[in-house]
Amino acid sequence: MLLSVGAKGYDKATVQEVLERSGISRDRFQRGFGGKEACFAQAYEMAADRLCAEVLEAGREAESWRAGFRAALATLLRTVAEQPLLAKALLIEVRAARGQAWVKHQQLTERFARAVDSARRQPGARLTTTTLTAQFVVGAIEESVAAEIGAGRAATVERLLPDLAHLAALNYFGEDEAWLELRSPDLATAETVAPGEPIE
Repeated sequence: MLLSVGAKGYDKATVQEVLERSGISRDRFQRGFGGKEACFAQAYEMAADRLCAEVLEAGREAESWRAGFRAALATLLRTVAEQPLLAKALLIEVRAARGQAWVKHQQLTERFARAVDSARRQPGARLTTTTLTAQFVVGAIEESVAAEIGAGRAATVERLLPDLAHLAALNYFGEDEAWLELRSPDLATAETVAPGEPIE
């Protein structure tokens, strides 16, 4: 379902195409899902949960918040580059689908925002940041990535890593630390703001 939606868009994707891709009968599909919206919602939940877990795990394995943020973001961007149809379904077409899939999208967006918000507990974090800061950062990442997918540039989306990492560091730690994110990925990952918790 997600690949069909990613290729044709939610409105144009059909149950028949899903049946042909999967090889299941229409009766079995109806018993299992009832319709396109429910099928998409279930597929969306499974794929989005898996991606969320992979992104957050990448962040947890790092030695600092900034390195964790970069690792998590790199995982997201790599997935988009390698699986553009899936990414389009998860980040763009869910807006057309709405329903339970959109509810799940919002829940995961909030989960990402809570993880990013852990930056406020790090040494050197700006005192002016609030929970809205994390929502802004997560929203900016989603919109930037969605714009690249929509423009047919998913294959090169990983080039956004330095700029998006700079955006996050700028909002939480100021320009003196943020400029490091515009350097090479290896250098920026190796150098940390200060000892602290990885992104959660």
